[in-house]
Amino acid sequence: MKGQLQFYRCFVHAGHVVFSDKPSLALSVCGNGVVVTIWDRARRFGGMAHCIFPKSGPRQRRTNYHADVAIPLLVRQFISSSSRINHLEAQVFGGGSLRGVSEKRAARTLKAVRHILRRMRISVVSEDVGGAVGRKIIFNTFSGDTVVYKTKKVRLTDWAPEYLTG
Repeated sequence: MKGQLQFYRCFVHAGHVVFSDKPSLALSVCGNGVVVTIWDRARRFGGMAHCIFPKSGPRQRRTNYHADVAIPLLVRQFISSSSRINHLEAQVFGGGSLRGVSEKRAARTLKAVRHILRRMRISVVSEDVGGAVGRKIIFNTFSGDTVVYKTKKVRLTDWAPEYLTG
């Protein structure tokens, strides 16, 4: 329809980072991993990172699975698109632990994410973390709005098909 925004859709798996300067819906599912959304309130675009480890070790390959790699990479995307740090805001989701599975790693990853965002001077405007449930997340990169669906089923196939297609 004329005058209506065209939204792109992207599913963000663990270890992935997405950035879009076009209106998009970034979707993700996390259990004990941590999803970080960053939005530029002045430019009205955003991105998402899905990490499962706090930081890479000295002998490990540095990948986007690590918060110390994924979040700075995402912020660099904003800076290279003329964003200013004081216009960026973050939301943090996940770090859950069903029956205590990976509880310590999830807590360390959450701590690392908060530290990295604080060090980069990006304000965290919302958090939905911890507990014994997973989260399904839909992030609107144009408005900065986020929908969080808490569930004990976090598999990709649990998503309603209309979110993943066309």
